[in-house]
Amino acid sequence: MQPAPGPPVQAQPQPPQGMQPMQPMAAYQPQPKFLEKYGTYAFSKWLMIGVVLIVIGAMFAQVTDLVGAPNPADYDDGAKYAEDQFSHEKLGTTLGALANMLQAIGLGLIGYALLREANDGDAHHTAVRVTAVITGVLVIANVAAANITVF
Repeated sequence: MQPAPGPPVQAQPQPPQGMQPMQPMAAYQPQPKFLEKYGTYAFSKWLMIGVVLIVIGAMFAQVTDLVGAPNPADYDDGAKYAEDQFSHEKLGTTLGALANMLQAIGLGLIGYALLREANDGDAHHTAVRVTAVITGVLVIANVAAANITVF
């Protein structure tokens, strides 16, 4: 007796010449040129950007002192003096608001840098990481609570 014939053998489909089989996509990695030019996250970068914004904000707050308020002795017309006085006060208010925004952004960046360094910094002692978290939270809470009043 002869054994039963097996199922027919099917040929495996071959990819056309010159085509490679599909490979799974790897995770995105930036090009080395990009990393050399722009770099990656660095605590000192974020810290220095925050400090620079705080200093620029402090400089904006001093511009109105640089130009000075209008002097009443320079005016013959009271209406023109009042108009220039109003303009000067408006400039002070606007530059003060811009200075506050820049300083708040700078403090926010410093707080973010502290929190991220505490989270990513595996080489640091636990006490340093906890101190960085506490300091970062205090800095960000200070920025958030700057204009909150209870009453």
